[in-house]
Amino acid sequence: MTGERGSISVWLVALSLALIIAIGWAVDGSRKALAHSEATSVAEEAARAAGQALRLQALTAGQVAEVTPHHAIDEAERYLATAGVTGTVAVQGNRIVVDITISKTTIFLDVIGISEFTVHGHGVADLLSEK
Repeated sequence: MTGERGSISVWLVALSLALIIAIGWAVDGSRKALAHSEATSVAEEAARAAGQALRLQALTAGQVAEVTPHHAIDEAERYLATAGVTGTVAVQGNRIVVDITISKTTIFLDVIGISEFTVHGHGVADLLSEK
């Protein structure tokens, strides 16, 4: 009996570490899913803002109010700056493509060496013209 002295302590430490890791995967995994949703939403909204960047002077004059690619890129970048994220904005044909990356720190998983996670968001919108 005296040879097993303190063995419960090792078992308890291992169980506690496993429990922290399990909680970490649940909490930080949920935070990662939420961050991915946020990144996708911001990218889609930036693309939508760019796709609706019509030339208002032409629209009020009753002319075709097309979206110029340069103006669309400016609008998307303005939206990203307002949201506090950086990303890439590109015009591909009659579409605008927005890609962003967000990094977040972990809460529990830092215990096992995972201090942050990175998620990507992607949004695409058609560049519209109105009469």
